[in-house]
Amino acid sequence: MATKAFHECLLDVYHGEMAGEAAFEGMLARAEDAQQRYIVGSLLQFETEGKAKLRPLLMRYDLSMRDDAESMSGAAAAAGQLNALLWVERFSALGDLVRRSYLPRYQELATLVSADEDPEAARIAAFMGAHERALVALSDNIVAGAPDPAAPVAALLSFPLPRPAR
Repeated sequence: MATKAFHECLLDVYHGEMAGEAAFEGMLARAEDAQQRYIVGSLLQFETEGKAKLRPLLMRYDLSMRDDAESMSGAAAAAGQLNALLWVERFSALGDLVRRSYLPRYQELATLVSADEDPEAARIAAFMGAHERALVALSDNIVAGAPDPAAPVAALLSFPLPRPAR
């Protein structure tokens, strides 16, 4: 049986996905070339797929799947602040934000459910921790100038975007 703490954390993670989706949609408007559109578009796709993975659990536990206006407006404001930065600085700040504000909660989700009591919830919870770590890795890759910075995210997408020609 899932606990109240698991339900609350699950909703926080879902709202985090909504916030990410809103932020990356805002960042997409500032993409300067095909490579940047691919990276930010992949992040947008990643957040959309994250929401989709969480919805069966939300439905099963009778939790809201509705968009959270507060999360989305906060994310839009954050995207505006990030967009004021240069590309590399934008992702340095994003990585710091995710490490500080999102990653701990995403990783906590997996500690609140066991595979013995609910294998599907445990699998999704573990995936969401990996999901957020991949977002941090992408940010770190951009800061480090890695040749394929979106690789950690693209590897987890069910529907990856086509890579632009180099």
